[in-house]
Amino acid sequence: MKHILSAILLSIVVGLASAIHTPSVAATERSAETCGDPDETLAFYRLHAASVFAYSYSTDAGFVSAAILKDGYVLESVIGMVFVTQEESTVPCYFLSSNTLEDNFLTTNTTERDAAIAHGYTLLPTFQTYIYPTQICGSIPMYRLYNTAQTSNYFTTSESERLSAISTRGYADVEIAGYVLPAGVAC
Repeated sequence: MKHILSAILLSIVVGLASAIHTPSVAATERSAETCGDPDETLAFYRLHAASVFAYSYSTDAGFVSAAILKDGYVLESVIGMVFVTQEESTVPCYFLSSNTLEDNFLTTNTTERDAAIAHGYTLLPTFQTYIYPTQICGSIPMYRLYNTAQTSNYFTTSESERLSAISTRGYADVEIAGYVLPAGVAC
């Protein structure tokens, strides 16, 4: 029964994400010289495994479903919309993972990426996305927070989630990791 409810929830979220991935009438308002095409974005899911205090992030609905059904993750939210191919004005958002620390890490900074690799993180190119390095084209900040005691990176676009993670869950602000398009909002 537990897996059926997870599968139903995933189906609903994927359906909602698909609905928000409809062609945008406002696309004519964006500048083709600076903005990526919002119709080319996918939902960026955040999953949480409380048993190991781990978060994971993906645009791949198949990965999300497997993580829920097989690995005990819970779908927390769609934190925004990201590009899976390079678009105008976007930069690579590298996905790194550490099995030892049970942590996943996102960065647009190649120096930070290389330092994480030197400290045992593995670069996973299949999870790489593309985001804006600055706030343009209707994008919103994707905050990076870190919990030292749990060695846990946490990413959110919600100001209330960010403040709650700081005040009640032991996280500290690190930086704005980059800028993503808001979920459910036409650009």
